[in-house]
Parts: sequence; C-alpha cells; structure tokens
Amino acid sequence: MPAGIVTVLGGTGFVGHCLAKSWPSDGDARLRILVHRSCPSWLEDCRAEIRTVDLENLHDVEKALAGSHVLVDLLRPGGDGWLTTQIRRLLPVLAVVGIERLVHASSIDVYGASPVRLIKEDTAVDPRTPYECEHRDVELLIEQAQQSATILRLGAVFGEGGRNLVALADELAEAPVWRPALRRALYGRRRLHLVSVETVAEAIRFAVLSPAARAAKYLLVTDDGADENNFAFVQDRLAAALGRSLPRLPELPPALLRLAMKLRGRSSMYPYRRFSAGGLAELGFRSSRNFVERLERFCTMLAVRRGVARQ
Repeated sequence: MPAGIVTVLGGTGFVGHCLAKSWPSDGDARLRILVHRSCPSWLEDCRAEIRTVDLENLHDVEKALAGSHVLVDLLRPGGDGWLTTQIRRLLPVLAVVGIERLVHASSIDVYGASPVRLIKEDTAVDPRTPYECEHRDVELLIEQAQQSATILRLGAVFGEGGRNLVALADELAEAPVWRPALRRALYGRRRLHLVSVETVAEAIRFAVLSPAARAAKYLLVTDDGADENNFAFVQDRLAAALGRSLPRLPELPPALLRLAMKLRGRSSMYPYRRFSAGGLAELGFRSSRNFVERLERFCTMLAVRRGVARQ
C-alpha cells in the first residue's frame, strides 16, 4: 500500500461515510476529508483527518491540500455548471501542492442516449441532459490534468444514507397495493444499474491503492453483471422485507416502457441495456459481497427503520 495522504473532496455524503468507515487503519495511506459545505455528525467519530476548506478561496484550497499525494473527487454536478467551474479552478492548484494522482467519481449517465446494449468503458458517450453533459465536461477537464487520473463511472448507488430505492420502499410501505403492482407490470425486468455503496467504496480504494488501476483512464462501477439487478426482483425483495404481498400482473409490452421513459425525459430508450464490469475485474478487483447480499441487507435495514423487522 503506497504511503502518503489521500484527500477526499466532497466526501461528506453517504459514499464518503462508507469510504471513511472502511478505510484501512493499518496501512501507510492516511485519509483526509475536506469539508466545504455540510458537516454531518458522523465526522465527529471519523478516524480520518478533517479539514474545512473554502472552495472559492484558492489559497485556502492550497493549504487544505498541502501534503496530499492523492485526491479523490466525490463532488457531484447539478447540471448548472458549478462543478465544471470548480474543477477548472482546482486543477492548477493540484500541480502546485504536488498531487500525484487523481481519482474522480463520475456517472454512467454520460452514456446518455447511446444505443449500445452492452456498454463498456470505451463505448462512445452520448450525454443529452444538462446533468449528463456536466458530468462529461468535468471528465474532459480531468483528462487534461497533469496527474495520473482514473475516472470511475458509477451506477445508481444505494446504501445506508442514500436516496436510491428509498422512494420505491416508501411506495411499497404506504401506497395501495394496485399502484406498485402496476409499476411492476410496466417496468418488469428493466435494468436498474444499481451498485451498493460498499462496492463503490471498495472500487475507490482499489483505484487509489492498486498499481494496476493507474493505467486505467475510465472504469465502470456497477453491479450490472447480476441478473437480479432489475426492477421486478428489487421490488419483490423490498416488498418481502416490508411485509407486503402484491398481486402479480402480467408484464406489459416493452414498447409501453420505452414510451414511459420518453415521457419522463430519459435519455436512454433502451431499458434492458447493461454495463460491463469487465474493466475492473480484468485489473483484479473483486467486491467482498455480491449484489443480492447487499440488496438484502439494505432491504432489512429499511424494514428495521420502519419497525417492520428486527436487526
């Protein structure tokens, strides 16, 4: 494990929390978290070094990054250009303070309207929405960095503290049974491209600490290799955990699903496309748990919080 300070920017959310909890305490790579906005309570018990930073003050940014060897960027765009501006201002500072490596968390959303059914790292991107386009704009800036850089394109991250799947669980717990039953009939085996926050944290550590990852410009981080990563399976597991029994309606024709996605403004009209996990696997990455195990754990956690089940 390389020695030095690994600094995380934008890591006060649930991904940063999971990364901090799982960061090895017996290695030479020390973790530092920069707080630029919110300061959640979990930071009080965090083993990492905590520093506050004003991103609008480049001198303050330089001081906060001093001594760092690797920067992990977890800042997320809003589609308004804020992140693009911040990264453009930040990159020259990285060279000044001696950052050697950059790991940036992007999104599979950059593939947008791509018609490719099995997407890999080298598949051409086709962003359409402002959110997708800003992700891609930031990627292009990272590509120009002087440092060795790896860009992780994350799937839809779920886990403790995250919002993905929470709305679906709320509907299952509170709505009349016909509503989620109809939704299952419509969405059926539509791919969800979910990835557990634990797998994301493991992938970030791998990108930072593994020499094999240094040569990778882009890496996809999803659990899309699991056949169970689809709407019907996930809804069924959530319903079981929450103690709800839903009527099984026949799945509606895929054309209706594509129409529904179009009406919702989705870039992709291909509900069954998949994202390959081959890039990470070829470099030697293996997650410590599979998708179903982590989904079941998350479903149980949601049920416990609602008083439906016991831990």
